Amino acid sequence: MARVRLAVSAVALTLSGAFAFADAAQAETVTMSVVTGSPPGHILSKGVENWMSCVSEAAGDSVEFNYFPAGQLIALRELQAGLENGVADSVPLPVGYASDKLPLNGVSMLPGLGSTAQEIISALSKGVREDEALSSEYKEINAVPIWVMGFPPYQIISTSAAMRTLDDFKGKVIRSAGGTMNLTIEALGAAPAEVVVADLYVSMERGVVDATISGANSVKPYNVQELMKSMSVNGAFGTFTNVFAINGDKWESMPEETRGVMTDCGLKTEKFMAETMDAEAGELLAEFKGLGVDVYKFTPEEISVLNEKLASVHDDWVKRLEDRGLPAREVLDRYLGRLGGS
Repeated sequence: MARVRLAVSAVALTLSGAFAFADAAQAETVTMSVVTGSPPGHILSKGVENWMSCVSEAAGDSVEFNYFPAGQLIALRELQAGLENGVADSVPLPVGYASDKLPLNGVSMLPGLGSTAQEIISALSKGVREDEALSSEYKEINAVPIWVMGFPPYQIISTSAAMRTLDDFKGKVIRSAGGTMNLTIEALGAAPAEVVVADLYVSMERGVVDATISGANSVKPYNVQELMKSMSVNGAFGTFTNVFAINGDKWESMPEETRGVMTDCGLKTEKFMAETMDAEAGELLAEFKGLGVDVYKFTPEEISVLNEKLASVHDDWVKRLEDRGLPAREVLDRYLGRLGGS
């Protein structure tokens, strides 16, 4: 079995020289740091651990991981920079937090694109592998995508009564992960507040934000169920996507066989993530309802009004990126095709 070391602090990393390659006696062993910003038990952490276990099983002692979860080494918003400059060998890149470097990949977070985690993950996975406009953004930051994840369509989660109409959204401050999510919130007449998810609980508790757009799978890891009073179940407010990537120099230094194992395990992890998130979503909603949360469905009339407003987000996103000389319309059209859209 390959070895996985769970690191406890950045100091321990420095003292142990965990990022150094193995010495000559262990020259055939690939040592890789895996750095995340997600807490234990979060669905993204489960995905990372699933991928490491798969690689361990297939590669044996030829791969050793040094695992730094929960922002121990690099803060969530700094993961992209940490990967690019080689502080970390591999990280789950949060697309929304790296919109300056991955603007076109933000297409995966637009509202109304995909109704399940399976559909969203499949479309993005094909995109980062087959669409030159998307894949080139990773080359620019010295990253090699291995697997992707995307939550089921995000819902509105509020510390007050259900938010059903445009009047309910008007004037509200809603937590955003940035990027395309800001456009979604603004289209509904609310004000986005970019808050790192680790600070979401405090922001909701203190009334800094009135609500958040999030998935059921992200509620419990941050204890949001303690504060929320209502949550929609059939909205289509976009999603948040992550792309697990390896530093390009690290990737090139590894044997071809090892790279093949990591790629194969990436595809298996995508399947695991999609099935797990879609299955968990219904169970979590039932649990929240049991806690007294108003878990509600928008009526067809309410959905129609909201979706009419959200339709403008696509055009707004395209215009903003095309004004920067980026082929946003072509990227969106190809992405829709992967979803079966038109």
